[in-house]
Amino acid sequence: MALSEAEKQRRYRERHLGVDGTKQRIQCFLSVHAKAQLDRLASYHGYTVTRIIKDPAAHAKRAVLGRLTPKEESAYLDGKLQRHGDGKSPVSRRGARKTAEPPRRSTRRVSVTTRKRSPR
Repeated sequence: MALSEAEKQRRYRERHLGVDGTKQRIQCFLSVHAKAQLDRLASYHGYTVTRIIKDPAAHAKRAVLGRLTPKEESAYLDGKLQRHGDGKSPVSRRGARKTAEPPRRSTRRVSVTTRKRSPR
């Protein structure tokens, strides 16, 4: 007897979600430009798009954990720690304000100079 489409899909997901559900499927919408960037990066490095996303996320996690106290680390791992938009130290969600402040922009000015090309 042939498998129904639903059964094929279920089996496909079981195969790709890893043993005992070690992976999760995410779905998000990206601009065509962002997706093309991910594809080009993956191709250039010889990686999958999954690895292109996973590696920087793991690096960022290690960087965050390296700056936290043990108590903050525990709250972070429980998903109960947020960093203020002002770049100051993290606070638990219980103490966080209900309205988020927009991130402050740098007041540092950068000047850009351009040179005229000489005719060849």
